[in-house]
Amino acid sequence: FGSREGRRGSERLPGRRWSGADFEGSRREDAMGNKILTAYDVQKEACYYSTELKWRLHSASFKERPNDKLTIFIFEKKHVEKYAKNAKEQILEVMRKDASSLQRLRHPHILSVVEALSEERSTLAFATKPVVGTVAQLLEHNRHELSALEMKCGLLDVAEAVQFLHQDAKTAHLGLSPHSIFIDPSGKWLLGGLGFSVSGVQWGQLVDCPFGFSPGNEAPGQLSYEPPARYASPEMCSMPCKCGLESDIFALGLLTYELMSTERQPLLRGAPRGYTNNMVRQASVPPDLYPALMKILSPSPNERMTIAAFLNSEFFMDRNVRAIRFLEQLNEKDETQRVTFLKGLPQLLADPQSPLCSQRVLRERVLPRLCSALLFPSLYGVVVPIIIGLLKRDKVTDCAHFQAKLWPSIKPLYTAKEIPIEVVTLFLKELDLQCNLATPADQQAVLLPFLLRCLELQEPVILNEVLEKVPFLHKKFEYRQVKDQILPRMLQLLTSSAVVKVKVQVLMGLTRIFEIFDKGTITDVILPAFDKLTKMDRTPAVCMCLLGCYDAMSKFLGPKVTAERILPLICPLLVEESLSAEQYESQMTVCRKLLQRVEVARQKEYANKKDMQAEAGHALGGGDVLSGGTPPTAATPKQAEPQDFESLLFAGTSKARPSMPAAPAVAPLKAGSDFFGFSVGGSAPSTSGLGSGGFDPFASSMSAPAAMSQPGAFDPFSGMAGGGGGGRGEGGGGRGVEGTDCRPRVHEVLLLHLGEGTLKRDEGAEGEHGRGEDGATGGHCAAGESGIDRCGQMAPLIE
Repeated sequence: FGSREGRRGSERLPGRRWSGADFEGSRREDAMGNKILTAYDVQKEACYYSTELKWRLHSASFKERPNDKLTIFIFEKKHVEKYAKNAKEQILEVMRKDASSLQRLRHPHILSVVEALSEERSTLAFATKPVVGTVAQLLEHNRHELSALEMKCGLLDVAEAVQFLHQDAKTAHLGLSPHSIFIDPSGKWLLGGLGFSVSGVQWGQLVDCPFGFSPGNEAPGQLSYEPPARYASPEMCSMPCKCGLESDIFALGLLTYELMSTERQPLLRGAPRGYTNNMVRQASVPPDLYPALMKILSPSPNERMTIAAFLNSEFFMDRNVRAIRFLEQLNEKDETQRVTFLKGLPQLLADPQSPLCSQRVLRERVLPRLCSALLFPSLYGVVVPIIIGLLKRDKVTDCAHFQAKLWPSIKPLYTAKEIPIEVVTLFLKELDLQCNLATPADQQAVLLPFLLRCLELQEPVILNEVLEKVPFLHKKFEYRQVKDQILPRMLQLLTSSAVVKVKVQVLMGLTRIFEIFDKGTITDVILPAFDKLTKMDRTPAVCMCLLGCYDAMSKFLGPKVTAERILPLICPLLVEESLSAEQYESQMTVCRKLLQRVEVARQKEYANKKDMQAEAGHALGGGDVLSGGTPPTAATPKQAEPQDFESLLFAGTSKARPSMPAAPAVAPLKAGSDFFGFSVGGSAPSTSGLGSGGFDPFASSMSAPAAMSQPGAFDPFSGMAGGGGGGRGEGGGGRGVEGTDCRPRVHEVLLLHLGEGTLKRDEGAEGEHGRGEDGATGGHCAAGESGIDRCGQMAPLIE
């Protein structure tokens, strides 16, 4: 609760720390500062200050333990130098008595002193357990910030502290007000401000009051050695002034009215001179409070109820208040009481409209106390489900609150040697919740090792939960950790576990997570593990789970891996004798499905190739030679270019040598014929011309086959147009002496490569009138041959 002064100061100098030498007016003897200030790291800006409190509250921490916080109460004597000597001494005496009384009186709801009062020439200082402010500061900031249940719990804290003072310490507080009640980080209210207290007082015995409540002391901004007059009892302000334990009851009544009334405003604006209890309006307070409030606010001290009677009144007989109080005292109860209470607590938390279920109460009052109960291992089974249920509620906690107040108590459970299976299962179910609230460092250091240990357990219930959470892990943990640490443990369970149910759970888990791995990991790690499992265990349950894995992986890996890796693994399962008829049908159905995937993929590939070939044919001339279309005509060759030295020099002049005439272009092939003049689109060629009965790919559909020189010999050029007497080629020049070759010259040959889908142009040998030129080999040439050597030039033609 930052006061206006504290907030302004924190904006100017955030996080600055000070020592005693920072105080203005400090003398040379105090150059090293107050020992309280030098012993701790103290924030320079005060978190709260008021003239009624007089102390300045500063947050601090131990130098050797920065995480251990405390609060320093500091008072600078320079603030009383302007007052009269008597008033100055009385104010300082009140400050000294406040610190010494707090150190002497110990109670859970009284401010606890850590470092006793240290008085130097210019300062007074002492240290207490950490507090975040006072009730006065809370009311100044927002009077309606706390719910009625929180106010009631705070009043119960204060009433128990007053009961301790009255019954055990025999002390009257006499300064009870919102300025003397402090709030610790857990929301608990602590009673302080004991500088006005009087000891040795009994109930029913009033003593002389040391305060006169003169009007000058009530001036705003003035330090006073008297308590606030508007929280004093009537007998303290009357003549003669008396006070006693009954005076504290009246002050507690005024505080209760201010906190519980609908307006949350003080009942009195000054000293209660002439007060009557008719000033209390019944409609402005809760019905269960009004009867008790009328008694404790009675003008007569003898008519007021004792503090014990107030604590037992209907106002505090609230199930929600009692539940919070029991939860705060849980460590003091025996084992049976703890278990009974924790089993009944969920009934109170089930109603979302209950005051106990407000976000602030759950956050500050319930959850921290439940986490403190985790100190008892016997309570794990009943406490953890309540904690997890509350953490899942909206806006009950956040990362900062969880890590600061809850995680330190929950964290040891993840490494506990003995913990109920139900708790482990619950942690696994809500692992995503824990990951969202924990820091990345705790995820790697605590949650991941916990998960790996769960994978090593042979407990089906735990394995089922951990395998369901694995798909979530790759989002929170690194991929390498999932691949190198989690996956090997899962595969190890397949081969090491003797329990079929465990193997089934692992296979089902892998079916859900295999997609997070790369394809190489699946084919090189997971599928070999499945193959090993198949050789070891072919029980029907395992076979059917493997079937589901193969089916899912086939969709992910594609038809090629399906054909090469998955089908060889699934086919042996078809002959497993332990399968029932229904299981066999399932195996066959999946096997057919996998084959169909391969078939559909292959058909699509062939269709794509056919489309590519058609596109290539159209790009080269608009026809498809395979479908009987007209191939592109051969381009007219250019005039022969000069190829000798002289021709190059005198090209285009009168001395230029005449160029050789260009060879005539080859006539285009007829539609429906291939480049040999054979029909392509017609019926299958006849095999009658083959002596051996084989298929002759060059048999002509235009003319009858010519007679062969030898029975059964294969002549690929038989049946071509034209004939002529054969002759003998002389010498190496390959010149045909006799006979005339009437076949057309083959100057260019179009070769169709079906595999590549492109057309290539190949320069063939030229033959004219039986003359073999440029590469025609010498030797004997058969009648009607074109000068092409059948041994040396047949291969490119067939290609």
